[in-house]
Amino acid sequence: MVSLVLGLIITLLIYEMPFIYEKAYVATIELGNDPLIIAISDLHLESNKRNFCCIGNYLRSLDKENIYLVINGDLFDKAHRQVMSQLHMHELIQRLSLSGINGLREVIYVMAMHDHDPRFYHKETRYSIDNVNVRVIRGAVKLVMGSKTFWFLHGDYVVKNGLIASLMNKLLSGLYDKLVRLAVRAGRDDWIVIGHTHVPNINNELRIANTGSWLNRFINATDTAIVINGSGNVELINIKCNP
Repeated sequence: MVSLVLGLIITLLIYEMPFIYEKAYVATIELGNDPLIIAISDLHLESNKRNFCCIGNYLRSLDKENIYLVINGDLFDKAHRQVMSQLHMHELIQRLSLSGINGLREVIYVMAMHDHDPRFYHKETRYSIDNVNVRVIRGAVKLVMGSKTFWFLHGDYVVKNGLIASLMNKLLSGLYDKLVRLAVRAGRDDWIVIGHTHVPNINNELRIANTGSWLNRFINATDTAIVINGSGNVELINIKCNP
């Protein structure tokens, strides 16, 4: 009986950690001169009726060329039974007011693999809607700036449940972040940017940054983003947005 229970626990643990039995697709994008990366995640749009025009307005206020906006998973909340379509991208562009931003080079939507985002049967695809270029990737993406590399993935590829992932960090001395580092197998000097736990953070020791959340769920929305400038500096910021 004890061995049966132990076997079930081990099976559940393995099931909860897809990186053990599943290989994620990784896209690599070489960025242009002096890029600026803004990464956000966990907007959960259908369950979140807030006005997100503040995100587009923030990008406009930067008055800078070569801006890359990374949506790092859980853009949607109840779309996991839907198939990705242009309608989803229209909602993204309209809700975040992304049209007409001169310096916005590309929106990179890194989908959650096991969470709330729509089903997607390709490794990646591109859309151009309202003069906004959107690249959709299921898996992870490496953004390369010269000799520096920055990985982006939602985080559910490592531990499916975001609450469990958050508790692993809080109660087990940052175990989730350590698993992320193990699963991704990034270079020693590479940074990894995730979401999923809804807890914003920069772990300089492990070189892992978390974007936080824009939805009041488990914890209050943090309205945070990870910003990476052309020199490779990583910063956690707050974007002022109405409740």
